Amino acid sequence: MKTILKIIFILPLIILSQENQVIIDGQFNDWENIYSINDMPNENYEGVNFTSISVTNDNNYLYIRFQTENEIDLLDMEFNGEELYDMEIFIDTDNDAQTGFIPAYNENIGCELGIMFNGRYVWYNEPNPDVQISLYDVGIFPAPTVTSNQFEIAIDLKSEYDGSLLFPNPEIKIQLRDWISGDNIPNINSEIIYTINSDPTEFNSINLDKENENLIRLTAYNVLSNGFNDTERVDKLKNTLFALKSDIFAFSECSNTSTQTVKNILDEILPINTDEGWFVIKKDNDDLILASKFPIINDWPNESMGIKKMHPCLIDLPDEIYLRDLLVINAHMSCCDNDTARQEQADDFVNFILDAKSEGGVIDLDEDTPFVLCGDLNLVGLSQQLNTLISGEIINTFIYGTGGGMNWSNNDLAYASCLHTQLPTLYTWRDLNYSVGSYPYGILDYIIYSSDVINVHKSFSLDTEFMPQKELNNNNLNFSDSRGSDHLAITADFNIPILLNENKNGNIFKKVLSKINILGQFKKSEHHLSINIYDDGSIEKNIILKNWLY
Repeated sequence: MKTILKIIFILPLIILSQENQVIIDGQFNDWENIYSINDMPNENYEGVNFTSISVTNDNNYLYIRFQTENEIDLLDMEFNGEELYDMEIFIDTDNDAQTGFIPAYNENIGCELGIMFNGRYVWYNEPNPDVQISLYDVGIFPAPTVTSNQFEIAIDLKSEYDGSLLFPNPEIKIQLRDWISGDNIPNINSEIIYTINSDPTEFNSINLDKENENLIRLTAYNVLSNGFNDTERVDKLKNTLFALKSDIFAFSECSNTSTQTVKNILDEILPINTDEGWFVIKKDNDDLILASKFPIINDWPNESMGIKKMHPCLIDLPDEIYLRDLLVINAHMSCCDNDTARQEQADDFVNFILDAKSEGGVIDLDEDTPFVLCGDLNLVGLSQQLNTLISGEIINTFIYGTGGGMNWSNNDLAYASCLHTQLPTLYTWRDLNYSVGSYPYGILDYIIYSSDVINVHKSFSLDTEFMPQKELNNNNLNFSDSRGSDHLAITADFNIPILLNENKNGNIFKKVLSKINILGQFKKSEHHLSINIYDDGSIEKNIILKNWLY
C-alpha cells in the first residue's frame, strides 16, 4: 500500500517557524525552528543523495531547504563533460493527483510545476502538458550560488504565467528527486502535503540613508560593458549613484572607460566642496576603477606587485576623525566555469594580505589597518574559492605560500550580507533578457572585510524594479534604473574606529606625523590612550574610541 506522509503544522510550530523570517542568503540559521524530514542514505553513489528537506512560507514566498550527503552544484548538470546531477522539485499546486504530470514511480502526485534546477527551466503542465518556462517566470530565488551540501529556495506564491496564478490552492504536494541517482525525498511512495498558511510576517525593508556621518559608505558596482560610455544607460547609473551617495565607489567592466569620465560624472552628481573633487584611479590595462572622496595615497596597479584581477588602493581617511586609513581592494575575478583561474586569484589575494600584515615584501600596513575586498567575484563554481578568500586556505601553495589567518587576529574574514532593500533575498546579478535555460538570480558580488577591526552597520543591494513607487520617489529613482547593469550596486556602511580628541577642532588642518602609545611605542595603539605628534610641532593626547557607532 502506498503511504502519504502528511505534515500537520500545529499552532506552536507555526509560530516558531515564522518568528524567524527566512532570508534567502545561503546562511541557514533561520531554519533552526522549522520542521524537517530526514532521509535514509542512498547506496547509489552516482548523482545526488538527499538527506533532509524543510518547507515553510510567508504571505509572499514558499521556502524550501534541502540538504545532500555531498557538496553539489545546483545549477549545472555537467563537470568535465560528465553528467552529474539532474534534480527536480515536483509541486502539485492543486493537491490533485489526477491533474498535471504523474511520474511513473508515484501515482499520488500530479505536478503542475516541475522545477529542473540543473537544466534551469520549469515544466509547466497546466492546462497543457510539457510547456517549458523560465525560472524567472516562477519567481525562483536560490542560494548559495557556489557548490554546497545545502540550498534554500524562495518561490513567488503570487507568480503568474499566461494570466494564471501558478499557486491557486493553499494545499500543495512536494517531492524532490534526482534523476541520476533515483533518490527521492520524501521516499518513493510518499510526498509532503503542505498547507500554505496565511502569515502576517513582513520583511523589514532597508532604507538607503547613511545613519551617521562618520560611517564610511562603500559601493561595489559592475556597470556592464563600459556603462558610463553608453548614452542609453548612463542616466540610469547616475541615478543609482546619486541615491547611494557613497564615499567610495569600486567599479568594474570599465576597460574602455577613462578615469576622467568617471570623475566628471561624480563631480557633477555628487560634488565635493574641495578643489580636487573626487579622486579616481584605474588599474593598469584592466577594467577596474576606484573613486574616493578621500585621497588615494598608494596603490598596487600591476599584477607582478599586486593581485591578479584585483586592484589594492590605500585610502587616506581624515586623521582628525579616524584612527587608521583603509585599504580597499577592487576586484573582478574570472567569469563562468573558470574555477582554476578564480582559485589562483583567491590564492594571490591571500598571499597579498598576509604580506601586508608582516614586515617586508610588497606592502606593509600599519597594524590593525582595516581592509575590504569588494566587487564582482564571479563566485559561481566551487565553494573553495570563497573559503580561500575568507579563511586564507591557499590551494596553490607552491606558488602562493602556505596561507594563514586573514584577520589581524588571524581568524576568518566576514562578508556583508547585502540583502535586497525590499525582499527577503540576497542576489547581486540577474539575467535582464532571460529565457528558458537562463541562470537565475545569483550572488556574484561580495564585500569581504577585516571584521576584527571594523564592522558593518548596514548593507544592502539595490534593485529598483522591486521597489514601491513611494520609495522610488523618496530617492529620486525610476523603476528601470537598476537595468543600467545586469549586476546590482551593493553597498556597506562601515564602522571604523574613530578618535575622540580633547581638542577636536585644533588639528583639523594638521597632519599626524607619529602616533605614540602610552609605552612610547611608535605604532597605532589599540588601547585607550595615544599621543599624536603633528607637523606644526604640537603634541596632543587622544582617547581612542574603540566602540562602534550605532
